[in-house]
Order: sequence, then C-alpha cells, then structure tokens
Amino acid sequence: SRSEEQRTTTTMSKTISTTIESDPLRQSPSDTVEDGQYIILEFSDGRQLFAHCIRDKKKCQTKLKINKKHYPTQPFIGLKYGTVLELNREKDKFVPLPLGEDLIPEVDESLLELLGLGGSKTTDGKNSDGATTAEAIIINDLKSSSAVTLNRDNRNLVDNNTSQGITHERLEKLKEDGKCGAAIIKELVENSSTFADKTEFSKQKYIKRKQKKYQLRCRVIRCTGATVCEAMFLKDQRRIMSLRQDSLAQILSYANVHAGSQVLIFDTCLGLVCGALAQRMGGYGKILSLYTGQQPHAFFDMLGRFNLSYGEMSSILWVHSGEVFGSNVKCGEINVEEEDVEKAERDCFEWPCPLQSHTAKYLGKMKTDEKREEFLYKRSARFARKLARHTTMETRTWLHNQSDSLIIVSKYDPLPTLRKLLPFLASSCPFVVFGEHMEPLAECLHALKSENLAINLRLSDTWMREYQMLAGRSHPNMTMSQSGGFILTGMKLDPIQGINEIDEKVLQEMRSMVMRGRRHKKKRPSSNINDEDDGNRKHVRKT
Repeated sequence: SRSEEQRTTTTMSKTISTTIESDPLRQSPSDTVEDGQYIILEFSDGRQLFAHCIRDKKKCQTKLKINKKHYPTQPFIGLKYGTVLELNREKDKFVPLPLGEDLIPEVDESLLELLGLGGSKTTDGKNSDGATTAEAIIINDLKSSSAVTLNRDNRNLVDNNTSQGITHERLEKLKEDGKCGAAIIKELVENSSTFADKTEFSKQKYIKRKQKKYQLRCRVIRCTGATVCEAMFLKDQRRIMSLRQDSLAQILSYANVHAGSQVLIFDTCLGLVCGALAQRMGGYGKILSLYTGQQPHAFFDMLGRFNLSYGEMSSILWVHSGEVFGSNVKCGEINVEEEDVEKAERDCFEWPCPLQSHTAKYLGKMKTDEKREEFLYKRSARFARKLARHTTMETRTWLHNQSDSLIIVSKYDPLPTLRKLLPFLASSCPFVVFGEHMEPLAECLHALKSENLAINLRLSDTWMREYQMLAGRSHPNMTMSQSGGFILTGMKLDPIQGINEIDEKVLQEMRSMVMRGRRHKKKRPSSNINDEDDGNRKHVRKT
C-alpha cells in the first residue's frame, strides 16, 4: 500500500509540474532580454531612456537616440538584466562589460599617478592601507588639510575657458579616431593648467564629471511598474501628474490589488497605473479601464513598455466613459432582454477557421512560401483575437455587478468623478483617489464625511528626499522633486444599511467610559518603600 501511495504522489507531482509548465500565467519572466521587448537604459548622469529591442530594424518603432546620434538596439537582445555596457567609439555600438563593473568606471592608473595615489593599488581595488581609491583620496586630503587650506583652494580659479589647452576640434578628432574615454580624460587632465592647484575633492569631481561625458556607460533594467514610473517621472512628470514610484506603490497597496480581484480604474496618466495593475495581478482577475474618446489608442504605447504577456493583456477590459458618466446610467439597471450580437457572431466561428474560396485564390497567386506563411500567421492571429475578445454586453454586465476596488488617477474634478463611480464599487471595499493638488481632494474628503458615504478616510502626502552617500560627503541632493502628489483613501459604506457609527456622541461615550474606568481603578498593594515615595509625592503636590 505504501508503494502504491508513493506512485500516486509521484504521478500527482508530475502532473502538477506539467500543468505549471504548460500554464502561461505561471511561467516566470525571462532573466534575459528577448526579441520585441522594451528595456530601460540607466546612464551614469541620471538619464533613463526606453529602448525597443527588435532584430529587424524595419519593425522597430522607437529608435535609440543618445547625444544626437542613433544606435541599434539589436546588441541588447540576449543580455541579462543588470548588465553594464560601454560605448565603443571605434565600433560605434555598446559593448557589454564583464560582471562587477559599475556605471562610473574606476580611475585609470595613469590618472591615479596624477592624483598622487599611483602604485599603491592592490588587486582587490584597495590601496596599501586597506582603503578604496575614493576613500584614499579623502584620507589623503584630510591628512594634509592644513596644507590644502593654505596652498590649494579655488580662490584664484577663474572660469574663462582658458585653462584647457585642448581645443574643441582636437576633441572631435580624438572621438573620430576611436579613442577610448580613458585616453581622452587623461589628455584633458594633462592639458589642464588649473588641475594641479585643485583640492583632492575637486580633482575627483573633475574626473568623475569627465567620465560621465566621455566614458559613456549604461545599465539594462527590466520594465516594471516602479522602473517605468521612475523613467517617465524623470522624462516629463507633468504627463503623469507628478506620480512617483512610491506613490504608485501606495495606490496599489491601499486599493488591495491582488490576483483574482476585479478593479475599476479611471486612468489619464497614459495608462501607467493600468499597466502596473495588470503586471501585479499576473493575468488573474479583471481590470475595467475607463477611457474617453473613440478608441483607447493612447494607452497602447505605454502598455507595450510593460512587456505584458497575453494573459495579462487580456485581463484589461476597456469600458467607454459613456457607460458610467451617461445621464441615464444607473448601477444595476441592465437590459437583459437585449440580444448580444457580438456574442452570436463569435459563436459562429470555428477553430481552426476554414479557408474561404477567395482566400485560397489569393494564396495561390503568392509566389513564395514565406509570404503565404506570413499571411496565414496574421490571419490566424486576427481570428484568435476575435474568439478571445469579450463583448460589450459582457463587459457591461461585469461593470454593473460592482468591483472589488476603485482607483481614480485623473486630471478631472475628483468629487463628481467619485460620485459617479462609487455606486459601481461594492460595499466595504476600498477606493483610492490620486491628485496632483491637495485642494480638490480636501473638498472631496469633506463631502464624503458630510454625506456619510465612506469611513476610514485619509488624505496623505509622501515626502521623499534623496541623499548622496559618499565617504565624508553625505548630504541631500541639491535638486529633487517637491511633491509626488496626494492620495485620498477610504472604505465605502453600504448605501442602505451602512452607518458611520463613530460620530461625536459615540466618541463622547467612549471617552467617558475610559475616564470612569480610570477613576474606579483599584490600587495595587505597595511595599513600605513605595508608600514612603507616595507620601513624598503627595507632600510635594500639596506644597
């Protein structure tokens, strides 16, 4: 019997493993960049650019433009996420560096000699006294602080563009000849007349600034909700209503977004929040996304950057704003007798779809098999989308059955928008309203409190500050964002039986009960020492 049980358990584990492997929703994302995916390139100067990696240059929609020059994105395919690349001017493309390299390269040995630290570097990147290169510069500066303050400072430095001996034409010629960044930086340091008079801090900052300019490096980053939000915030924060990645994380957390839930969202931030929802839910559940206009084409560009799978993309159901904000629209009122024409047309399809006579004739006129294969691939994909697409009546039914969460990230007035969308949210379910300014959300908070529509209301603002963490030079960054927006959260009350029990009368009763309990509290038995202390305390109080 034990052997039979072991056989059954092994067969069950095999079947479970095979189902997990066959289920596309349970497959983990790849660790390498694949063909057709979007990536984010993080540069040493703080820039973050999107790159569409496609082998065929004709199908690439967005070209990678860096410093007024276009570069191919084909070399990024097959690289692992987190790989650091450097621009090779001789080959005119980005070359991957070995593991362990950083965005800001280490100072060259010849430059270390100019700094007075050459020849003391060991194999592990540290100096003979055990400190790294940057720490050794600071230690050397601190040891000779008196000499530095007397002989080396910036009082005699004048910014008149005469301290550099190399001309602009010479620099352009060095770039055209394919000189590496380290060689260009070395010549700049050698031909600078004021470099020797700088302090050790100024020398390191000068070299670091030149490395960012002439020794261009970037890191490959996976497109997720946080990274896409950060890249868009650095590019143009007005287009996404100054939505930072920490505010996006709070929106998803307060809205209780999880796999299998139904979320109603009104997003006017280019579909950024909608893509983060789809990626977090993993294809399980439904996302009812409202859009204005004729078609939701404005969202597709942003959703494509998330590299969503078929299951994650199919979980997004588009709902026109007229289905909610119409004058005669009320939640729960659906015409059940209305015939679903789209569903009837979908049921007529067969899979695989047979070829019609005119389609067969068109295929016969094609000259090569590659063109026939490409045509049949597009045709099968078109019919597959028609078979898997939800109809308007089905989406309307899910909308009127009420959702588990409500998220509003819109440029419109939040109060009338929330009043229209709140009936489509189930009772005791959370809602989140994000706004760039505080005053409209404060008005919305006051209206919800006065009308007893929700409880657990909270209007919050996240203040974030970035710090520079360097040895001896840790301080906040000089330039940073002022605000990442404001978030209003709450829980919907039932419109019929829901009562906000925590009013002023209840609060007064609770306070009186607490005070009454404190007055009638029994005294604990105390020792003689404690009694003496109590007597002293009473005496002090009387005096």
